[in-house]
Amino acid sequence: MIDGKLRDLQGEWHKLYSENLPSLAIAKSPAQTRWPVHIDHCFARIILDNVIGNGGPWTNKLRSPAIHNMTSVQLRKCIALGQAIEGGKEDLAELHTKSLQARANKQKHSAENSKRKRETNVREAATLNDVATSLPKKRQLDIKTALSFSHQTTKDAIEPSPSKTSSSIPVALTVSYEAHTIDSELHTLITSASSLTPFRRRALLALCQVPSGHFTTYAALATHLSSSARAVGNGLRSNPFAPRVPCHRVVASDGSLGGFGGEWGIDGKFAREKIKLLRAEGVVVDARKGKVEGEVWNDFR
Repeated sequence: MIDGKLRDLQGEWHKLYSENLPSLAIAKSPAQTRWPVHIDHCFARIILDNVIGNGGPWTNKLRSPAIHNMTSVQLRKCIALGQAIEGGKEDLAELHTKSLQARANKQKHSAENSKRKRETNVREAATLNDVATSLPKKRQLDIKTALSFSHQTTKDAIEPSPSKTSSSIPVALTVSYEAHTIDSELHTLITSASSLTPFRRRALLALCQVPSGHFTTYAALATHLSSSARAVGNGLRSNPFAPRVPCHRVVASDGSLGGFGGEWGIDGKFAREKIKLLRAEGVVVDARKGKVEGEVWNDFR
């Protein structure tokens, strides 16, 4: 149970980044020579990265949502930096640059790691067709489509073509989640599917944020959705949009495979298929133990 002092600090922090700072930015307060951002979550990101991130994104150090997982000490430090920005004692533009640079460095490092993982697993990924031939035709098509999709996503991440850069993608064709972009066609398919409950729609849309080459957990999704891991698992059990909505990127909290194709665990009928899909995207999987290796992706927005 949250004590009164911690709740007060959370309230003060929330008001600071969601009301006070955006208002000053919109009014172009002379407290800062330049206001590079105006939106609440941007102020939160800048302050959290500089206070908690320690040279990297704050999500490396703290679970999301930050406000519910910060200690009283962290809250006080974030509030102090926010107030210093309010009073012009700290340069917001400089802090913003530090935050962006830290995230750019992480993205570069992640891309290099993913490339090495893909090179290590390329021979194993090439055997995906052998697995597919032993499965029903519908599952064969799903696997081949997923492999093709993940390969193209990976290629674009390393060698983006001019037609796919952010400056050339029409805003009307994409729905941005910062960490990932979902095309409007898929977004419409999910949100308009009459067979889905509101919770399942939210779960599937959240899952679309998980980038290729990464994995998340049922618990992480549950925290983001303010639900339970069991509810998330049930919601993803029958995914009508696989593999475009990548349920294979969700594993159990201990790193074990979790569910796939209605089966659970490493002994499940489609466990080998899930391993192949993850490896094809660059995720390291210990097939003997049936567990993934690496950091859980948890940058939901």
